[in-house]
Amino acid sequence: MKNSIYGSLTFILALFVISACNKYGSLSDYKNGQLVASSYKVKINQPDSLILIGAKATDAISWSVIPSGYDSVITKNNTSLIFFKKSGKYQVRTNNGATTATASITVSDSIYYPTEQYTMVSLIGDEITFVPHYYKSKTSDSAYLSFVVQTHNSYCSSGSLRFTDSVVNNTYGVHLLNAVQPTQCTLGTTPITAIVNFTKNQSVSLANGTFPLSVTLNGITYTGSIVATTTTISFNWNYTAGVLISPKQINR
Repeated sequence: MKNSIYGSLTFILALFVISACNKYGSLSDYKNGQLVASSYKVKINQPDSLILIGAKATDAISWSVIPSGYDSVITKNNTSLIFFKKSGKYQVRTNNGATTATASITVSDSIYYPTEQYTMVSLIGDEITFVPHYYKSKTSDSAYLSFVVQTHNSYCSSGSLRFTDSVVNNTYGVHLLNAVQPTQCTLGTTPITAIVNFTKNQSVSLANGTFPLSVTLNGITYTGSIVATTTTISFNWNYTAGVLISPKQINR
């Protein structure tokens, strides 16, 4: 568990150091022994990354903050990630046994609220499986068809599958758009699922009959039909790749 936490913090620290490099340009613009911060004015709880220029990964570097007690510091070699819990003026210090470097940070009264950024990921190369379900209310006449939709490829586990669905004149349609996931995925990857239930468009009860069904994925439209009887719902679906339906018959 400790190794997992340390690995995650190291990853986060690396991301913020990269951001600092992007913000301040080339680190070669600074002198060896200089302590550089990504920002010298931050909000409460806002992450601030610092790097000691010219230090080696093998150097034994100690980090300290004055005044102490109002900060959280994550360090790795010549870099650190600092969060301040209280407004005020602070001095961050490093010491490698020979020299001391400092950086002054001012923390405002405002509180930092991080904004999650998301990325849309194409479904090209993926295979989608539709698992049919039939819902019948115990307290009303409501009864409708739904699908649990699952990707074959893996995406960030906190991501979601974007789609649109419709039922027009008893014709069922689904358009799979893309996956949406955090730009920085820290929870690992897995196939993702979504529920397509058509409830905004379906009638109160699924009638007996044969109804067209189409699913669009990556610009290709797959077509088939739904056959509903008094006892079963089956699917005429002749595809073995792209978009699958399994099982092809369920009970009502």
